[in-house]
Amino acid sequence: MKRILSFALSYFFLFTACGQNPNVKQVNSIKFEKLIKDSTGTLLDVRTLGEFKNGHIADAGQLNYYALDFRRKLLLLSKDQPIYLYCNTGYRSQRAAEILVKNGYKEVYNLEHGILEWNLKNLPVLVEPDAKPDTENKMEPDEFNALINSEKLVFVDFYAPWCAPCRKMMPMMDSLKTEYKDKVTIVKINVDASKKLMKELSIVSVPYLVLYHKGIILYSKYGLTEKQELEKVFIENSAIHTKVQGNRK
Repeated sequence: MKRILSFALSYFFLFTACGQNPNVKQVNSIKFEKLIKDSTGTLLDVRTLGEFKNGHIADAGQLNYYALDFRRKLLLLSKDQPIYLYCNTGYRSQRAAEILVKNGYKEVYNLEHGILEWNLKNLPVLVEPDAKPDTENKMEPDEFNALINSEKLVFVDFYAPWCAPCRKMMPMMDSLKTEYKDKVTIVKINVDASKKLMKELSIVSVPYLVLYHKGIILYSKYGLTEKQELEKVFIENSAIHTKVQGNRK
């Protein structure tokens, strides 16, 4: 299972790297921590205030990428010092970094796989006293392991409330859940609410879609996915699973 997951992660990182702006310096969590400790500059968290309060890097400022005045406020930053950006997975901070580079900022760093990877490395975060943890579609590791070791096919949609591709696919997921309820158990897991599980599975980006049978990964994919592709996966694996079950009787 870990070997398949590692392959999927490697493919995802290679794919996303192809679309990155070469003028933005992409760094991993270890290097990012060293940079912000050893250098002067601005450390900026571009997530929502709620995400920020639930765990942020020390001394980071906060500016919501989805705010209407985000671009205007972002470009108020000084061009005379390094800018260090991060979000949950690196997507929003990458977009923010590109805005800066296009407007003449010379030293812009992006935490490549976001605070999800930062947490995987057990690096420190601060949680605000008034933080309100997200509990919607939360799942603990023990509960997850029991789920995926089911006799039935289990399809897991790892998503986040702030993730645009995740939100776009939600109606499709609801439709699939109804249409294939007799063949596949479809479950949504909120990565923001299930941090312990995300760390155990080494998930650093969403959406991440996985089909399991008895704990074995039959299919996995990062990113926006069409309904037709998932239907094909469900139908093919349902047929195989049904045939195997029939042969055992």
